[in-house]
Amino acid sequence: MAGFAPGFVGLALIALWIWAVFDVITTDRAMVRNLDKSLWLFLVIFVPMLGAIGWLAVGRPVKARVSSSSTGVQDPPRTYAPEPRGPEDSESWIVDTTKSVPNDGFETTAARERRLLAALEADLAKPKLDDD
Repeated sequence: MAGFAPGFVGLALIALWIWAVFDVITTDRAMVRNLDKSLWLFLVIFVPMLGAIGWLAVGRPVKARVSSSSTGVQDPPRTYAPEPRGPEDSESWIVDTTKSVPNDGFETTAARERRLLAALEADLAKPKLDDD
């Protein structure tokens, strides 16, 4: 039982040190008290126990809480608006492709290509006369 206590205390101190390092890193620079964030990080890393305890006592933001973003500032309540929709998502944008659209005398690219291809095929189908 006597060997358990020192090992447990050592593990708890290491866990506190690791937590303090990550807490300094994730805390917003504007929320850090008394020293610059980089100086706190230096102290916590290179003077482990005193740095970690000092961070908890005088460096950490006053109303800090453990969250996904531990900046000490609570996130505003989220309001969920519907996803934005572009004009192509509206029903009036979708064109029925089965209807024929008048082209006002202008030939579409696909129709012109079909016409040219048919003319080329007809030209190839003609027998060639050798005038030698």
